Amino acid sequence: MDCDAQQAPKAVPQFSSFRVHTPTSKSAGSHESDTRSRSTQHRHKSKNDAGKRRERRSISVTPNHAVNGLPESKKRFVEWDESPTTFTIDVKGDSRNLDYGTSYGVPTYSRNESRIALGTETGSGSLAHRSATGDHTNDSISKRIVKNIGRQKVHRVIADPASSPNNDAWAEFVHLEQSKRRKREVGDEAAGESRFYNPNDEFRYSSEGTARRPTDAGVEAENSLEASGSDHDGPHLQASFLDERLRQRRAALSSQVKQDPTDWVSWLAVVELQDEVDGFLDVSSQARHTNAERRSNAEVELSIYETALRSVTDPEGREQLHMGMMSKAPLVWERRRCSLKWQMILKEHQLSHRLWKSYLDFHQSRPLDFSLEETRRHYLDLLQDMRGDRASEQASSAGSYMIQLYILLRLTLLLSEGDYTELAAAIWQALLEFTLNRPQHLRSDTQREASKINHDAALSAFEQFWESEVPRIGEANARGWLNYQTDGDEQAPSLAAIEALPLPGGSAISTWAAVERQASSCSKTPSRAMDTSSEDPYRVVLFSDIQPALLDSYTSFERHAILAAFLCFCHLPPHTNDPDKHVSSWYQDQFVRNELLYDNIPKSAPSNSSDLSPAADTPFAFPLAEHPNSSDTLFANAGKWFSAFGQRTWNRGPIPEEFILATLKMLVNQGFGDDSLAEYLLAFELQVSPTTVLKSAKSLLKKRPSSLPLYNAYALIQSRVGNGEIATTIFDTAIQMSNRLDQAARRHVILLWRTRIWELLGSGETATALEQLLKFDIVDGDGKTTDRGSATAHLRLRNALSAGRDEMLSLQIPALAIHYSELLVLLDYLTSSNSLPTAFSTFTSNLHLLAQPTITTTTTPHSRTSSSEILLRQSLARLLYTHVLHKRPYSPRTIRAFLAESIAASPTNTIFLSLYAWNEARFRIDDRVRSIVRDVVLHSSSRRRRHHPSGTPEAERPLESDDNVIPHHFAIYTDLHRGLAQGSNLHAVRGTFERALRTEAAAGNNAGLWKWYLDFEHGNGDVKRARGVFYRAVRACPWVKELYMLAIERFGDDGGGRAGMGEDELKGVREMMVERELRIRVGM
Repeated sequence: MDCDAQQAPKAVPQFSSFRVHTPTSKSAGSHESDTRSRSTQHRHKSKNDAGKRRERRSISVTPNHAVNGLPESKKRFVEWDESPTTFTIDVKGDSRNLDYGTSYGVPTYSRNESRIALGTETGSGSLAHRSATGDHTNDSISKRIVKNIGRQKVHRVIADPASSPNNDAWAEFVHLEQSKRRKREVGDEAAGESRFYNPNDEFRYSSEGTARRPTDAGVEAENSLEASGSDHDGPHLQASFLDERLRQRRAALSSQVKQDPTDWVSWLAVVELQDEVDGFLDVSSQARHTNAERRSNAEVELSIYETALRSVTDPEGREQLHMGMMSKAPLVWERRRCSLKWQMILKEHQLSHRLWKSYLDFHQSRPLDFSLEETRRHYLDLLQDMRGDRASEQASSAGSYMIQLYILLRLTLLLSEGDYTELAAAIWQALLEFTLNRPQHLRSDTQREASKINHDAALSAFEQFWESEVPRIGEANARGWLNYQTDGDEQAPSLAAIEALPLPGGSAISTWAAVERQASSCSKTPSRAMDTSSEDPYRVVLFSDIQPALLDSYTSFERHAILAAFLCFCHLPPHTNDPDKHVSSWYQDQFVRNELLYDNIPKSAPSNSSDLSPAADTPFAFPLAEHPNSSDTLFANAGKWFSAFGQRTWNRGPIPEEFILATLKMLVNQGFGDDSLAEYLLAFELQVSPTTVLKSAKSLLKKRPSSLPLYNAYALIQSRVGNGEIATTIFDTAIQMSNRLDQAARRHVILLWRTRIWELLGSGETATALEQLLKFDIVDGDGKTTDRGSATAHLRLRNALSAGRDEMLSLQIPALAIHYSELLVLLDYLTSSNSLPTAFSTFTSNLHLLAQPTITTTTTPHSRTSSSEILLRQSLARLLYTHVLHKRPYSPRTIRAFLAESIAASPTNTIFLSLYAWNEARFRIDDRVRSIVRDVVLHSSSRRRRHHPSGTPEAERPLESDDNVIPHHFAIYTDLHRGLAQGSNLHAVRGTFERALRTEAAAGNNAGLWKWYLDFEHGNGDVKRARGVFYRAVRACPWVKELYMLAIERFGDDGGGRAGMGEDELKGVREMMVERELRIRVGM
């Protein structure tokens, strides 16, 4: 045998990843060896050969029983070098590693669902993946690597396939590795049922995803194996290594839940571990999971939740567990069982805003049997039940009222998007009249005073007012219920009839769509019974239609909450810079933030073009606004700073802007709200009616002559309409007048100083700005003005500003303390020759003061940063933008670091996000925008902790769902505005759309996002894809009429010559609207 081994030529192990090295000179026995080598290669390359399976490299090429059955003369010894430096596992996915090695810098590639590195040739996936899948079609190794084989020799016994008496041994070989998917056995649990979780059981896998779809932890395991020089099979050892790590974690968690079954934080950690095992933590990898794998994962986690709920008694813990359980239940349970379970949960958690929101999401997103009328009745029944609980003092807190308002908000948005806009507008019209314009003798300031008799009396009186058909709030010449007289002098408003426009040519369905669109746009407010301009009965709203939606309000907080809900329905920002946490959460809800249904949005990016939507020159183009507001954003100078109203158009919306403006004017004129609401009114009127805003401002100042915020707003309006000199005069007059006001009113003089300095900085007048700033309250003991250019004047000014800031903080008025802090930052900036590092230092010290726990401000949802801190950060961001805009020297790294820190503090703030993208667009060395969106913004939204220690203050806990629709919009927007040089193309943008819509809790039911996606595909000429997006959209949002109308307009014969549907299919789309009881105004 030794002799045979000496005479045999040197051979290479027959691995599919290597080619046999053919010697240059052949010996006498080389022909037989070559024949065996070619036979072996042919066997490995054959598609039908069983060797194509995923055998591990440690297993010989023939089964053990075949080797043992051969005579000794047929056995051979093969030399094999197992040196750890010979073979490596390439986890980077770069095909050039074989030529240049792995020492040079290789960017981290993103792999698609087939584990192929994006940007490389087809078939150039990682070696570990090809070994796992059996794909050896493109394997190649340099010959110099093969020549290095042979220092340490290891003998292995293999069969000689050429001389073997049984060439069909493989035919009898049974592959015993586990199959890809576990099939349900007879003994498995029945559908819809799940066994209770047992911590003593072995860790249960819902799929084989760990071994064949490595998670991030799996990639770390690959790197560890590569570093250790292991020559074993990569994917199998990776799975083993990963399993061991997860088993250790599971053992620790199992010990915790066994020792303390009431520890709900540990139970949630067990669920999160199960998600990690199955690969459900990473949103980008969820698309590779099948429905069966999702269902299997849900079954396992349902058993964990049910076991935990049997032991956990803490109310907060049970709420968190119920939230998680009901997010998985629809994948396993029938809809009826889910509904019954929801009813039980809501009885237990009557004041849980998160659970109520999740329940409404579950009920509204029914793609198969959706009925708008049935959903409307269900929402009204919920309001009735909540009102009954409130009357019986079972849920008489402010939280209960906010839940009722949220249900009402969702109801009216449902009606509006189903084209019942008259009814939706009438509900808000009636609620505003019933609560804010109620006569004094029918008003109750406390719940105890609001007896059933008073409520019935108020309803009876309001019915008389409503049926009289006099002008109501929001309509021209309206006086409101408060000033309603029964003498019949008031006349009902005359509504303009719908003017018939010329009908376009084309098919019948296209003509119908044009007429239907015209009818919808001309009728958005309720009509009167005597109006004969239309025969549509839905235009007239009777008292019986709006009575179930009339909520009583007992406190000032509840009345302001009604106005906040109305503005949210109109897709307008809050009217305060520090809104309630419930109100703030509404502006991040995917069922609420549907502005893109009404506004023009960027549709497409050019295909295969080098001019792919380059980064915009302005950071203000993002269509949505999500940030705290101040006078800077309310009266923003177009093109110089961000507007509170976003980049929207005012010709379309759920209700006309004239209706909103008239509503706000009536409330302000009747004395409702403080100066902040009056300021908000002027800012909104400047947007929609700039020709009348000056008259409105003068009228308000006559009624409130001591309001310094209104003088500040009036000066800003004059500046925005081009009257800069008049604005300067108003600032000077108001500052001088402040000395005659009382102490409470005089505190707001700092707002005038701050606004005036910012106006000068925005115009580039830094010297004048410093001169004006030094005039701030600098008078010496003799009453003479100190030399304002001296160091003493600078010191006295700094001390005066610091004293004012400290006084406002002690009085718990952080909004005014911010203005003093801003002036301190601007003072150091201007006196240090426009030095940004100096401004940063002053900003940091002031930020620490505002972050003190004694300062009481509302924390924004999804962050623990107070609104005061965010406003101060926005002020510094404005200074940075102004500094760069005027081409002053600066360090991009400094700006980048500040914006990244601000994004980490408030991940959904669109000011910080837009400025970061704008700053990086000019330095295309690295694609940092995509990285920060993926790693910070989306990460904080989708991977936020689902549990909090019991000691965490209630104000610091996320109120709503941990997902937010704003980051997904921004991710898509940035991908559309990245160039080809940074890796953006149609496929990248499409992938971003898919990842956003795949997160069902955050954006999967956002109708505006679906419309954006449909327009994107259709705008790029891919009608087939656009057609598929449409059917997915109406499955996710079956109540949105706009999506159906878009399909008929885009895919008909008038859709730019790219018809994607035939006449019959388009008519079928219209029939879908009828079946789901959406509003059809015009017959065919």
